[in-house]
Amino acid sequence: MKNKEVVGELYRCFRKQDVECFNQLCSPSIIWQQNSGFPGEGTHQGPTAVLSKVYKAFNIEWKRWSFVIERILDAGDDIVVLGYFSGLTRDNNEHFKLAASHIYSFRDGKVIKFQQFTDEQVA
Repeated sequence: MKNKEVVGELYRCFRKQDVECFNQLCSPSIIWQQNSGFPGEGTHQGPTAVLSKVYKAFNIEWKRWSFVIERILDAGDDIVVLGYFSGLTRDNNEHFKLAASHIYSFRDGKVIKFQQFTDEQVA
């Protein structure tokens, strides 16, 4: 599977909460960086930390959410995803749409690093 295809599969795993698949696609020592001011903010290491800190934070902060991919750019060992988060906040049931770009870095077919660049969530 090419790196670009792995990224597409990673989003599917995340959406379906397919932990086994997510673990298979990521390096055991993956570094996952979420923007400050965003649910799950900070740097997390390992697939378990990503799922427990990032995915859990999304579901605590947001009543409903999805990430819409607009473009995937293949740069070899780095894949850039452009898109946006969309959903409803849990506190006040307001709709949000937050532009985002994600950079995935690969080694030997596994994701070793994720960096997020996004609008901060408006409280």
